[in-house]
Amino acid sequence: MAVAGEMETDREARQVGGEAYVNWLDDIWDRRLPNAGGQGSRLTVGILLWPTFPLMSFTGIVESLRHAGDYGDHSEQRYARWEILGAEEQVIRSSCGIELRTTHPYVNPSEFDYLFVIGGLLKDLEKAPDRHRAYIHATHKVGCVIVGLCTGSFVLAEEKLLEGQLACIHPYHTADFELAFPGHRFTSKSDFEGRDGIVTVPGGISILSYMTKIIGEHFGPERSAKSVHQLSLTERGSLGTLERVGMNRYLDISDPRIQKALVILESRSTDNPRISELAASLGLTERHFLRLFKAQVGMSPQNFLIEAKLKAAVWMLRNTSKSITSVAYAAGFSSAASLAGHCAKRLEATPSMIRRGVIDSVPYQSG
Repeated sequence: MAVAGEMETDREARQVGGEAYVNWLDDIWDRRLPNAGGQGSRLTVGILLWPTFPLMSFTGIVESLRHAGDYGDHSEQRYARWEILGAEEQVIRSSCGIELRTTHPYVNPSEFDYLFVIGGLLKDLEKAPDRHRAYIHATHKVGCVIVGLCTGSFVLAEEKLLEGQLACIHPYHTADFELAFPGHRFTSKSDFEGRDGIVTVPGGISILSYMTKIIGEHFGPERSAKSVHQLSLTERGSLGTLERVGMNRYLDISDPRIQKALVILESRSTDNPRISELAASLGLTERHFLRLFKAQVGMSPQNFLIEAKLKAAVWMLRNTSKSITSVAYAAGFSSAASLAGHCAKRLEATPSMIRRGVIDSVPYQSG
């Protein structure tokens, strides 16, 4: 079984941490590439910067991709590429005064998987080139996912691209958003919201949560685990604020065997891996593994798998037009009825409610 093969290779490391952990994740990635299917292809991102944009939002995108898209810490754009779009050699000044230049002209938006729209100070939203807004609409027409970051959500609302959906707004700007767009539904209590190819992120460290999500979906969980590890590891072994946004799924586990098991379980959640075989590959009895997993993670492996499937299903319901049945199968459920049952039990909502954005957040329940 593939799970056992991956874990046998890892036994040589003995200890997960620092460079050894990154090398282990890279090794899984390297062996997966020849048979990756949808995973392993390049992830290409275009970025539109508004004058006085927040540098944190930009670096959150680029640094996440830099670590996820290459081996070790070599910083090559091997599997992930990012470009700042605009007129040739245009200079954009950030809110802190640091200036960046465009790296790529406005091109066919179908070249990109995602277009990030990073807004600036509200007083400067009208100062961006008109071609920025025209390019957003061209991108929407070809089906590329558009992400409004920070006050980029205001730009998308102005361009009528947030009609009928919940917007995710930074707490500092909620009063401004309500004044500018009266009656528009919004929340400041989640890291991102979106559906139908339009996503909003409030800014700050929330961009790291969103990047972890899309990296995991495009490349697999070991790539998102590597990105989180490289961006978050501190000498005292704590993620600080990042702990509050749930980005330390792998680093918060003290037992390296359970840390590895999480990566494997999440990467193969749609395959329903056999717990007994996973336990054996770790050198544990099934009973001992179940006890360790519950103590470290706070839930059983079976419930962890269900949660992983539900998160994938919620994302597809909010961000694709796939039928509920197609979403259920793609996420690893046996049927649409099975997905609906788990949504009702754990999320207190139906798949249709999640798709319509009736609920503002997804209260996952461990058990």
